[in-house]
Formats: sequence, structure tokens, C-alpha cells
Amino acid sequence: LDNNHFDGTIPASYGNMSELLKLSLRNCSLQGAVPDLSRIPRLAYLDLSRNKLNQSIPSNKLSDEITTIDLSYNNLSGDIPANFSGLPRLQKLSLKNNSLSGVLPSNIWQNRILNGNESLLLDFQYNMLSNISTSLDPPANVTIRLQGNPVCQANQLNIVQLCKSQAAGHEDAPVSSTNTPAQWCRSQSCPEFYEYVEESPVPCFCAAPLKVGYRMKSPGFSDFLPYENMFEINLTSGLGLDQYQLSIVSFIWEEGPRLRMYLNIFPEYNNHSNTFNESEIRRIRSKFTGWNLHHNEIFGPQELLNFTLLGPYENGMS
Repeated sequence: LDNNHFDGTIPASYGNMSELLKLSLRNCSLQGAVPDLSRIPRLAYLDLSRNKLNQSIPSNKLSDEITTIDLSYNNLSGDIPANFSGLPRLQKLSLKNNSLSGVLPSNIWQNRILNGNESLLLDFQYNMLSNISTSLDPPANVTIRLQGNPVCQANQLNIVQLCKSQAAGHEDAPVSSTNTPAQWCRSQSCPEFYEYVEESPVPCFCAAPLKVGYRMKSPGFSDFLPYENMFEINLTSGLGLDQYQLSIVSFIWEEGPRLRMYLNIFPEYNNHSNTFNESEIRRIRSKFTGWNLHHNEIFGPQELLNFTLLGPYENGMS
């Protein structure tokens, strides 16, 4: 429902929508208070940014499923409530460009346990925050942004790096897969249109992939990496493939936010062939085009962008 001109308040009854997973009302000219959404047990994504919301932020804790809270570019005032602490899946909290004041509660990041591939972005830029509740020493995978707050003028706090301006657009850079072929495969080379199957049960297996462009139109998270393995399991299960046959070549966030990705789908390893046969290509393509894939709700609706046949597949399909 983004980018509409509703010009009213958000009904308190929204807090009774018990099956709601994602609420995005960005840039809708909404006024009044942020409703209490704490009774929605599976709410994973909340974006009410770029409105005219005012008053204080509700103090009741949101769902443990929440990954993203964006209340930026409003007229919110008062303190930052303690309810942002202890959210086990939180990836992004953006409160920038409001009129929030008082003390920044450090338990927001101190009480968040992050695994190796998880990250937490906390954006408090351009508010009226004057102090921090304790010494500021966040873990490496926690990013805190404080530019434009009075606390940045407090010389006794060692927060110079957190008060610097942030370069625009760096979050939208494409991310490549972190997987690489085994080191001792690099002296070999696959023929043209063939690539190493990185997770193949047999090392240095070359095969011809199907090239697929795919997009999540409304995912319920801000950071894909913690959900990457779940997505691979989900998609390969729907396609009737083993997980090693899927490789996420790269992904990039687009406006929306939407998540576009490029996939390689490899044939199964066997002793006879390193290509798909025609019937298998048709079967996989029909899964995508017929929307016979049942995804976890956190990934939201999805769309096929391209299904490209190159090399050994180029002339064998109509």
C-alpha cells in the first residue's frame, strides 16, 4: 500500500489483524499516532516511514518474528522505548529524521545475539538524542548511525565513527555468492558454458547450468543472508532437486524493497551426463512459469524474470 494519499490516521483496528505478516504504508500522508501492533503474533516487517506520524512510539513489544522496523521521516517524539530490546530476529531499526529525545538505550544491541552471518542496522540519525545509557562498544556486525544528534557533540564519548555521514547507495550494491570452488580445482577449467558445481558431492564437477533471474517482490526481512539457506532448501524442494544443484550467483536489493537474484540450476551429478535433458528442462521451467512452488511466507510473493538457455541448451528447446 506504499505511495498512496490516504491523508488520515492508521486505524487502531490494524492491531487486531492476527494473521498479518507484513505492513508497509510508506509515503502515504498518514497522520496521528503509531498504532499498537503488539498483538500481531507473526508480524515480521513494519514500514511506516515518510509519513506525518506524531506522538510517542508505543511501548508494548512487537512480535519475536519482527525483522524490520522503519519509522523514519516522521514527527515522532519522546524517548526510544525499551520494547526494541530482546527482538531475536531484528535486522533493521530505522528511526532517523524524527524528534526523538533523551537517552539511547544500549540494550537494543546488547541483548541481541547475532550469529556469524547475521547483522543489525540501527539508524538514529537526525533526532535529539543527548546521551547513551552505557559505554558504546557494539559488536562488529552491529552498525549504529548517530549523525545529527546532540550526543555527537559530547566530547567525553568515543563515538566519532558513528557520527560520520553515511555514503548513499552502498546498501544496494550487488552481493555475490561467498562460495568458491575448491582451491585445487582452479588449475583446471570447465568448457565454455560449463561451470564448477560448488557444492557437488564429487569435487571439480563441471556442468552446464540453467540461468534463472528471480525476484522476491515483498520479502519479510531486510537482510537476506540469514535466510539464504532456508530459501535454497525451500526452492530446491519445490523444484524436486537436491540443494547442491542450486547456486545463488548474486542478489541485489531494489526499490520496494524487492530482492532480485540470479541463480544457477545445475543437473544432478551422474556418470553419464553433465547437462539436463529436454524433459527435465521443461519440467523445471513449468514449475517456475506455472507457479507450482510453495514458499515459506517470509519470502513473500515471487516472480520469474528470465529462464535463459545457453550453450548445449540453446538449440534444443522450442
